[in-house]
Amino acid sequence: MIFYIIFKKYVRFIRKENIGRLLIISLFMLFAGSILLYILEKGKNQNIDSYGDALWWGIVTLATVGYGDIFPITLAGRIVGAFVILFGIGFIGLFTASIASIFVEKKLRQDRGLKALKNLKGHIIICGWNYNVTEIISEIHLDNKEREIVIIANLNENPIDEDHVHFVRGNASDMNKLEMACFKTADVAIVLHDDSIPGNGGDGQAILTVLAIKKEQPNVYVCVQILDENNVEHCKRAGADEVIVTGAMTSKLLVQSALDHGVTRVVSELMSKKYGNEIYKIPCPQKYIGHNFKSALAEFKDDYDGIIIGIEKPDQLLTNPKSDVILNKGDYMIVISEQRPHID
Repeated sequence: MIFYIIFKKYVRFIRKENIGRLLIISLFMLFAGSILLYILEKGKNQNIDSYGDALWWGIVTLATVGYGDIFPITLAGRIVGAFVILFGIGFIGLFTASIASIFVEKKLRQDRGLKALKNLKGHIIICGWNYNVTEIISEIHLDNKEREIVIIANLNENPIDEDHVHFVRGNASDMNKLEMACFKTADVAIVLHDDSIPGNGGDGQAILTVLAIKKEQPNVYVCVQILDENNVEHCKRAGADEVIVTGAMTSKLLVQSALDHGVTRVVSELMSKKYGNEIYKIPCPQKYIGHNFKSALAEFKDDYDGIIIGIEKPDQLLTNPKSDVILNKGDYMIVISEQRPHID
């Protein structure tokens, strides 16, 4: 009867699963059981000559190792041993299970996008979700496989189970969700058109997201994808640094392929990091400053086995510049190369 009452209280208590209490009680069971065993077995059990022997027995028993090198021989000692086995092991098991459940819960919250991210810096945020995201992440990681990426989208769980890809669940125009994604320390935000919103709603949502980011952190470089070319000006007013009009881009490529057969294959190669050459934007190397474009073009081919196709100056972008254009400090070069040129 007494055992039944104690057992009911024990069950009622363990349902609370308080880790602090479980740890305290587990330690109490260990030390109290060891002390009692030492008192009861001392002088009667040749295997228990000191409290250290009794403590070793307690640790081995609670850990369910059961070496069998030390065991009680008196009736009272065996009762203590039975108590430690029945109750102590239960508390230890609950303690370890509770610790494991904390990590499992954290993992679940992370996969469901409910956990705020910490200590991210220089990462890329992808705002929204459509069929382009998988390809976007693939291309980013081809350039740098360790680049941290955060997806903010209205999805139930992380859609990309890869290293260095994180997930925040919710609307990317919500400031709380942006803060969970550490947007203030991000380098770039890619804002996507939401295909699930009918009509121009996807473009409108993208513009709201751009506005939310730029209002709080204008230093984040924002690229936005929209469908309607009429919304380009709205994106620029919201602060977008670059605007990609998906429909217009497709139309231009179709026309180009019709007029100059095969040209789109070149464009596809230059736009992807999966094969061949790519387009890169790099700061003008110190050795080229003061040189004209014609001279820099030849030197760059010798130095990096690449081609310069444009010069970006503070106030303009020059594609296929004139031969006498001078390269100045602060200029950027748009180049074609198999790999990103490393500028000293």
